[in-house]
Order: sequence, then structure tokens, then C-alpha cells
Amino acid sequence: MRRITRPSTALIGAAALLGLLSVNSAVRADDSVGSVTQVSGSAQIQRGGATLAAQQGTPVKLHDEVTTQPGASVTLGFADGSSIALSGNTSIAIEDSAMVNGQTVPSRVTLINGDIHTIVPDKTTGQQHSIEVNTANSKATGPAPN
Repeated sequence: MRRITRPSTALIGAAALLGLLSVNSAVRADDSVGSVTQVSGSAQIQRGGATLAAQQGTPVKLHDEVTTQPGASVTLGFADGSSIALSGNTSIAIEDSAMVNGQTVPSRVTLINGDIHTIVPDKTTGQQHSIEVNTANSKATGPAPN
């Protein structure tokens, strides 16, 4: 093992290591992929065995399960401008995420039961694609492919 004899070299090395540790901790501390943007009625988020009330501004994280009660609705918003609206008696799970323009967004969401409506902006045309899915039917609308 090599011994550092110059205090300035040791200080710079320690500062660099602490800087790397704090950057990694910050990245891990905020693992949200979006947030609750609207809620009406009662909705919950299951996270790591805990149940949280879904309220406006509540972060949504990878592996969360979001559930609405009958007659309730909740909308989840994401950094890329997309959103998912859950109607009453609906459950989804945030299964996976991806980096889009330096921001983490969901890349796979599972509809466990119920109805969702999602809006996905097309970055090249500026138009929005709309997808409606329920456990019995599905429908996708948007601009015609080029």
C-alpha cells in the first residue's frame, strides 16, 4: 500500500471521494419517477410494505403500486410530460424505469385491474397520443403514423 506523504494530496483525494459519495447518495435518495398531480376521493400507494395516502405532490417511485377506491380517481404526472389517469377501483404497478433526457420516467407500468387513460407527448411532432386501457378493452388514439 502506498502512503501519501503530502497533506494537500491526501486532502484533495478525500474531498474527491466524499464528493462521489454525496453524488451517489443524492441519486439514490430521490428515486421518484413522477408524482401525484390530481386526486379525487381515496387512493393509496403501496411502497415497501407501507401504505401511503396518495395526495397531490406525493412522489411515485419505482416498484410502487397505486390503487384507487371505488368512485375515486388519481392522475400521475411524469417528467417527460406524460401522465396516467386511474379511474375508480383501479390498481397499477410501476415495474421499470428509464432515463429520458436526463430524467427518470417509468418505462413499464402494469395494469393490475381497472381502467387507465394515459397521455404520451410525441417529441418530434408535438402532438399527443392517448391510450385507454381497461381489463376488458383497449383503445389507442393519436396522429396517424407518417
